Amino acid sequence: MTTTSTTPQPTAASTSTGATGNTSAKPAVSSSSSSASITNVAALANVSTATVSRVLSGKRAKDDDIARRVRAAAEELNYSVNYAASALRSDVTNTIGLIIPSATDPLSAQLLDELEPLTDVDSQQLLLGIGATQEKQEERIESLIARNVDGLIIVTAPGAELAATLERHARQIPIVQVGGRQRSFRTSMVSIDDNAAMEMSVRHLAESGVRSVAYLANHDMSFESAELFAMFHTQVRSYALYTDRAWNQFGEKTVQRGFHCTMRLFGDALDRSGRDDLYRLRPEALICCDDTVAFGAMVALDALGLAVPGDVRIIGYGDSPLALTTMPPLTSVRPPVKQIVAEALRLIAAGPAAPAHITLPPQLVARGSTGD
Repeated sequence: MTTTSTTPQPTAASTSTGATGNTSAKPAVSSSSSSASITNVAALANVSTATVSRVLSGKRAKDDDIARRVRAAAEELNYSVNYAASALRSDVTNTIGLIIPSATDPLSAQLLDELEPLTDVDSQQLLLGIGATQEKQEERIESLIARNVDGLIIVTAPGAELAATLERHARQIPIVQVGGRQRSFRTSMVSIDDNAAMEMSVRHLAESGVRSVAYLANHDMSFESAELFAMFHTQVRSYALYTDRAWNQFGEKTVQRGFHCTMRLFGDALDRSGRDDLYRLRPEALICCDDTVAFGAMVALDALGLAVPGDVRIIGYGDSPLALTTMPPLTSVRPPVKQIVAEALRLIAAGPAAPAHITLPPQLVARGSTGD
């Protein structure tokens, strides 16, 4: 399967085949050999031409000897299903659009990795649009709509307000927003319960014996960020932990930010290590808004001669591949990516007339950075 990145101007989509699928039009079958036809495939596989069409289109989902013979014959004769021709004869294009703010964003990257093979199995194409700003994301939406995609999945860029654009198209195709704050009641939404993530993070630290904790939050001062910041303080009070206003800082999701914040936070307290109330001078644990921030904090603590988890326990967010490469491995909150993709595809299949809001719980993956 080919994953196509969009530009503001629509272009022809690439085509691909998969093992199974649901389409409402019979695909055209093409060959590099001008003298061959679907009859040749049928004869070679010893089946009818109707069976060949059903197998190659994905309408015949059973993977038996007949299907294997047809695929083998088609491969031998260099046949492929022409979905572009099919789309000309049907309102269904077997394409799904995915719009993300960045291919390096951990959640976006994980969604792409999970979504691409699933659409391939269903004989669909995934068209990718990348936009880090509201303007760029609006351009990508219009571009994918112009390509007649069967549905859109959108991870909104920080600060982007896409309600007007989404409302304009929500009656036409199903649209699923992943994360952020829902701005349109005509679109579906699949969100992560970040409040639950904060609660399980603070509880995990309290159960490990931590007495004080700091939160290195995201710089995005959105409603969601403010709500999560408030949830941090609520949970800290609930588990009788200590925090200080000066400890809890906002910033970018970068390694550099985690490093510099941690150096400032812990550097001044090192010469007071003999005090009994040291846990009030510097936190015994850090909750970080992203794994990259947590990694920067670990580098800073090592430079200061503080051990993880002996002196400071750390929890990240995203459970990215980075979490397994740190020393010790990083405890992190894992987004329910598989469930997000499954729900998004289900909502797209349900059509634009049945929008829904689904909230899914994450998972805390405990590793060495919290003593596990």
